Amino acid sequence: MLPILVLVLGSCKTKSPDPQNTPITMSDLTDYYLVAEHKTGGNKLTIISFAKDGDVVKADIHLQGMLRILEGTLQGSTLSLDFHSNGQSIYSFELEKNADGSLKLKSYDFIYNGEGNQLSYAVLAKKSDAFSFDNSSFKVNSERLKFIKDNDAETLWWLGRSYLVYKLANVGFKSNQDELMGAAVPNWRGIAKPVMLIEQEDKIWIAEKE
Repeated sequence: MLPILVLVLGSCKTKSPDPQNTPITMSDLTDYYLVAEHKTGGNKLTIISFAKDGDVVKADIHLQGMLRILEGTLQGSTLSLDFHSNGQSIYSFELEKNADGSLKLKSYDFIYNGEGNQLSYAVLAKKSDAFSFDNSSFKVNSERLKFIKDNDAETLWWLGRSYLVYKLANVGFKSNQDELMGAAVPNWRGIAKPVMLIEQEDKIWIAEKE
């Protein structure tokens, strides 16, 4: 009797891609925002958020009294944002994917007229981690600061005066007359808790939620 050969065919499973090894795309950034501090110049804070505009992802770059909306470029894992679209003022952020697919910031820079090392600090955060500040009170040193929402009007009371403000989605605010700009961040410069950064003229104040 001839031997009978039995072939056992196992099912072949396609291995799921490792999130850590998948390329970073501009679409990945729509869940995130960046906050950076300049070393010099008239503007200290920069708030950068990302949103889909048709088939492209655009960056909203806010400075006190300024806004640029532009397309960024990704070379490998490095995001570049040309603020004036002429190569003069370029933000550069090196990103990395964690094992769970989330993004983290490895390095940051601002290059002005070819000279880098112009940022003193930056954080990358998820928009879902930005805290609500509607009708919230904060302390800046010993001074109290309060956001008041009345119907559609938003007011900030601070240092004995009021400012009409508008929100930058859920990540920050600007005053209507551009006297102030604020960013809500989950941590900042060794402070391991959420704080509000407020730029007034050429100074950044750190406000802690009460």
